[in-house]
Amino acid sequence: MLQSFRDNLKGTVAMFLVLLISIPFIFFGVDSLFTGDAQSGKAAEVNEDVVTENQLRRAISVQRDQLTQRFGDQLPADFLSDERLRTPALDNLINRQLRIQGAEAGRMTISDKALDELIVNAPAFQVDGKFDSQRFTYMVQSMGYTLAGYREMIRQEIIAAQYTSAVALSGFVTEQQLAQYVSLAEQARDFYWVTLPLAPVLEGTEVSDAEIETYYQENQDKFQVPERVSAKIIELNVADIAAGIEITDEQVEAQYQENMKSYETEPVRQAAHILVEAEDEAAAQAKLAEIETALAAGEDFAAVAARLSDDLGTRETGGDLGFTSGDTFPEEFETALAALEVGQYSAPVQTDAGYHVIKLVAVDQAEPPTLAEEAPMIRVALAESKAQQRFVEVLERLKEEAYNTDSIEDVAATLGLQVQTVPAFSRAGGQGLAADPRVVEAAFAADVLKDGHISPVLELDESSVAVVKVTEHLPAKVKPLAEVSDLISAQLAQQKAQDALAAKGEALLAELRTGADVETLAASQGVEWQISRDIKRDNDQYDATLLAHVFDMSLQGEQAAYSQAYVQSGDLVLVKLVKVEDGSLTALSAEERTALANRLRYEIAAAEVAAFEADLKAKAEIKVY
Repeated sequence: MLQSFRDNLKGTVAMFLVLLISIPFIFFGVDSLFTGDAQSGKAAEVNEDVVTENQLRRAISVQRDQLTQRFGDQLPADFLSDERLRTPALDNLINRQLRIQGAEAGRMTISDKALDELIVNAPAFQVDGKFDSQRFTYMVQSMGYTLAGYREMIRQEIIAAQYTSAVALSGFVTEQQLAQYVSLAEQARDFYWVTLPLAPVLEGTEVSDAEIETYYQENQDKFQVPERVSAKIIELNVADIAAGIEITDEQVEAQYQENMKSYETEPVRQAAHILVEAEDEAAAQAKLAEIETALAAGEDFAAVAARLSDDLGTRETGGDLGFTSGDTFPEEFETALAALEVGQYSAPVQTDAGYHVIKLVAVDQAEPPTLAEEAPMIRVALAESKAQQRFVEVLERLKEEAYNTDSIEDVAATLGLQVQTVPAFSRAGGQGLAADPRVVEAAFAADVLKDGHISPVLELDESSVAVVKVTEHLPAKVKPLAEVSDLISAQLAQQKAQDALAAKGEALLAELRTGADVETLAASQGVEWQISRDIKRDNDQYDATLLAHVFDMSLQGEQAAYSQAYVQSGDLVLVKLVKVEDGSLTALSAEERTALANRLRYEIAAAEVAAFEADLKAKAEIKVY
């Protein structure tokens, strides 16, 4: 029944699915425009299922957008590079494919009806609160999907989520586990601590030229500059070609008139229903008779639905199911709906969900769009169509010209294209086009690197290609001492200062262990001891490194424990731990107990899902290209 589907889409899974449909992030693209070798366009294979480079590039783009939205300009540019994001993005795609395979092997699925209902109710595809088929088609196509491809992608995401949920929701928390968890999570500690600042010691630390020279000679590997190349690249893409194509108003109007010749709009019908579940046929027929009697007596359809419908999700709104263009509901339902006049209701119609008494609430016949409405899209489509034709023509010439000469400038001049100069980059990649692994691989290929040839044409994506010419080869080398001297000096000074501070700290701790008074010892060093009581591990008033160290310490009977640790500022903190009190389950309120149980359940589920996915990956045959 309809309600059972709604009941199964609650909480985290429901939120995931709504976001999945509503946000137009693209993980799959249209088919490649080009053909190549057997591995062309492959980023990885997961048990023979292919993860394409197009999927990977789009996943990288999604990660970059998410990080930018979350952190803004706080992240350095290289942190958002394709090179840095490629590995985690590819891991996510591989894990996703493993979940899909596991779900399909376990025969997990979602019915076409439930899938359609989910799509129809997605806010992204609604206008004025109602599903709009034209908006749906436009948005799906603008994301690079066919309608069937989009539905398949959503289906796969749902069953992958089902698979993960099946593992996560199988976990449970025992009373003993919760008690042990509370014992640690709510543990409180009393300790003394004092900070020995690094800055004064660092100011008085000197590093000799001989020490710098020795460190440099003994650590040459730390100052290596990898092999690099400088290159020039010609990129040919559809977007650049389209930007240079002028489409006249006459061409736009002619195309509009051509489009209108084949323009047909199917009516969109608003349906309401009264659902009777058919688990007991006799009871169902009796209820249908009661519904028929009420409607025949003139009782309002919405009132009857509110009183007698078994669809808990719609009966409060008079049984309203929203709009359908003829393919949202089961075939029997759609056939009966199409036969009604506005305001009429049907005889009972049986589907897998039960019996439906269906009412046609309204019919919306879309008007053909005007020229003004269609002109921008037609202009773009015409320019892109012409650009695609031009792209194919220039691509063939690019292949020929690049093969017949070693001068990339001549190739660009002949074809009217631009040459891009790329800063030196290593085999790990660089900036711009040099971040693309195919460009890097081509630049370091023997015929390009050593023989000076222009690379073969590289397919960057479905609408972009490039050729590469190496202009300078920079062999690996060690940075000269003069270039790294200041860095070495700072590192050695920091290490010497920390060593000196640690020695001082250990000497003070030794005095404390032999019975020296804490306050007296602190006063002799010109510092002040702090006393912290009943401190829990999640207290955000303390340096995180200090608190982690305090909770790593242990007491031996009634004897205090002493230790030292560097905190995030670089200062050294001496610690005297005097009391440890475990958390008590009985001391918690009902709300606190529930919150901690939920947290533990979440942590167990996360650990089980991670272990399960690791096992899937260990058993899979995975090839990364």
